[in-house]
Amino acid sequence: MLDVLYDYTAAAGQFRSALDSARPQGVFRYRALLPVSGGDSDLVAGNTPLVEAGHLAARFGVDRLLLKDETRNPTRCLKDRATAVAVAMARAAGGKELYCASAGNAAISLAGFCAHAGLPCHVFVPSYASPERLAWLESYGADIHVSGGDYDTAYSAAEEAGQRHGWYSRNCAFNPFLVEGQKTVAFEIAEALDWNAPDTVVAPVGDGCTLAAIGKGFRELRELGLLDRVPRLVGAQAEDMQPLVRRWQGTTGEDSGLTDAASINVRRPRNALRLLEELRQADGELVAVTDQAIESAQAQLAREAGIVVEFTAAAGLAALDEITGAQGHNAGTVVVVLTGGRVDREEVG
Repeated sequence: MLDVLYDYTAAAGQFRSALDSARPQGVFRYRALLPVSGGDSDLVAGNTPLVEAGHLAARFGVDRLLLKDETRNPTRCLKDRATAVAVAMARAAGGKELYCASAGNAAISLAGFCAHAGLPCHVFVPSYASPERLAWLESYGADIHVSGGDYDTAYSAAEEAGQRHGWYSRNCAFNPFLVEGQKTVAFEIAEALDWNAPDTVVAPVGDGCTLAAIGKGFRELRELGLLDRVPRLVGAQAEDMQPLVRRWQGTTGEDSGLTDAASINVRRPRNALRLLEELRQADGELVAVTDQAIESAQAQLAREAGIVVEFTAAAGLAALDEITGAQGHNAGTVVVVLTGGRVDREEVG
């Protein structure tokens, strides 16, 4: 993976002045640190709330718990931030069609934004993609390719087809520019806290793109002089699919791949190096959580915070329970990133 760098001295003034402007909204509000010059759309990605969760803070014994509610995005997931940048860059490059591999969320995000932009899209999903997610894709008119195997098989098929046909890639683990859209989560968190960093940020981890992007966003704000420190990063993986946890801990083992957390069911994380480096710089860690713990966290979010999330999105709260309970950490002010709100029928309990 290549990394996108900027002239931060030149960008600082533009970044600060844009904060006083009413337009644009969402991710393009931070255009001074994005690889696009245009991109305004009526389908606004970003600008999601940071929700105070006092009941859950008391439950987990932290001073303050805030939920970054990405269910408010157009297709109800954080992936919309990267997709908004992908569509803007594809248009600027003269791209006529886009593609991605996904267990569901990124594919649905791409399909929705391409439908809005009038662009064809091709999505490659694993064999275990649920009927409900396939129905979402069909409703947007996407060209759907269902793999005979897992996410890694779908990813290989997507890249082969994309390169052969000259489509524009919306794969964050291939296209380094898309991480730039996801890092705006960090910008919004810091701005909502009056340009202060929380103590800890927790998010689910599959390929590693999202949490790595958030780490990059906080580092860039420190580079601009808007923050004096970066938060500790904590990534959550499902216990039955934890390749990055093992790399972080220096252990070996085999994954069963039987987790219900479909969106992070990734055997070969393609953004591993970037994420592991961000964790080292942020004194972070990766933890594994059981499907039972994720299910419990999902119920707690609904009953004690009033936010219904998909199964995978609750992994971050399950990880917070792990680090504050079993490890005895007092995490101070914590932000848990709720990455998606799309709930399949089998996930509602």
